[in-house]
Amino acid sequence: MKNQEKPEIVIRGGTIAEVLSLSLAIPEFEQPYGDTAYAERLKSNPHLIIVAEYGGKLVGFKVGYATDDKTFYSWMGGVLPAFRRNGIAGILAEVQTDWAKKSGYEKLVFKTRNIHSDMIRFGLKRGFMITELIKRAKPEDHRIIMEKKI
Repeated sequence: MKNQEKPEIVIRGGTIAEVLSLSLAIPEFEQPYGDTAYAERLKSNPHLIIVAEYGGKLVGFKVGYATDDKTFYSWMGGVLPAFRRNGIAGILAEVQTDWAKKSGYEKLVFKTRNIHSDMIRFGLKRGFMITELIKRAKPEDHRIIMEKKI
């Protein structure tokens, strides 16, 4: 039996339009942010928008921005469900972390919800620590703040 090669994963700079199109297809994003929200968050902050292509198809993204001189906030990211478990999210995270470190940031932070256990495990596996819990009415909606030194 012949080994099938996996398609190439390409990470490149992306656009808000590309991120918006992907966001609409990621089921965890019940109410995806629109272009105005992205423009507002990114306009006066150093930021990074990267996208992933898998076999030439746009399949994932990561967006982050500086919250101060030392902290880079990994704000939004995701991979289309059909392309998960291919290492794409990990590669996006590595590229973002490397960029933030080379840009002089000392800490990477992200926020998720208690219901997103895969995301919590993803962070813990990559050296993030839970640093804060913001309680909401329902426990599954509690916000989990995670950070790591880079």
